[in-house]
Amino acid sequence: MVQTPNVIALAAMQRLKETGEPPTPENYERAYYAISGLPVPARPAPEAQAASLAPCAELMTVLRELLREVTDKTEHLAKDLGEKNRDLADNVDGLRGSRDKSEILRLLAAVVSQASGIQSTVEASHHDLVETRQALVAMQEELAETRQLLNEDALTGALNRRGLDQTLVREIARAQRNGGKLTLAMADLDHFKSINDEYGHEAGDQMLVHFTMLMKSVMRKSDALVRFGGEEFTLILPETDSRGAIFVLGRLQQLMASTPLVYEGRRIQATFSAGVATLRADENGHALLRRADEALYGAKDSGRNIIRVAP
Repeated sequence: MVQTPNVIALAAMQRLKETGEPPTPENYERAYYAISGLPVPARPAPEAQAASLAPCAELMTVLRELLREVTDKTEHLAKDLGEKNRDLADNVDGLRGSRDKSEILRLLAAVVSQASGIQSTVEASHHDLVETRQALVAMQEELAETRQLLNEDALTGALNRRGLDQTLVREIARAQRNGGKLTLAMADLDHFKSINDEYGHEAGDQMLVHFTMLMKSVMRKSDALVRFGGEEFTLILPETDSRGAIFVLGRLQQLMASTPLVYEGRRIQATFSAGVATLRADENGHALLRRADEALYGAKDSGRNIIRVAP
């Protein structure tokens, strides 16, 4: 059965019901990740979590205020137009029954004035609503940007573990639904600690950014890059088998050899090791990650700067 987020969520709620556990966020999260097989993302410190959610809270406050204003404006518009429409209808009825020329002219002037008032009210309300719509569109764009930032690693711009969970669930569901291939590659910079020790941690950070840029240069638009932790990265390669993954990683090895990091006038050369695993028919995300990681450790044990395919 395809493990889509909706299916997993329903199964998690059913499990809590069967075990008699209260459906708290903590219990639900534990059940969800146990069923999906994905690793539970590391929890940020409370102050960091609060800081990351602060922009969303501020946007929600502004959104509620905008919606309240829209509600007030539309209610006022409906009431105002209703009153003007009744007055207009009364004057039109008066015109139908009037025979006096001066009375007809007076009623016509009133109708014209009321029609102009209705037009002015509609135009003013339209202007207000257009401004509100523009504000909502801007807010939508800001929320989309905030959501993206929550899924990104701050240093490299690659996806973080949160982004990995969402992307991997989606790509596994797609591969299982369409009968396509999905390959995962775990890549780890060799002797990264020695770079920090010899050149400093700033150089180490620049090497991570450099490595990320080179990886993105060999990726397709449909591929995804995740900073799994430290100097370890995950490549998610849809519609790709192990041979395709080896080809991509081989190109990356060539780039790494020909494009060293230049830091403070010094050229810093680095290599990486990688493990590759292709999704099996009965496999979930956790098992796929584990096989790729085991292949990576095999490459490290074999001398580094090696690509190894999981059995």
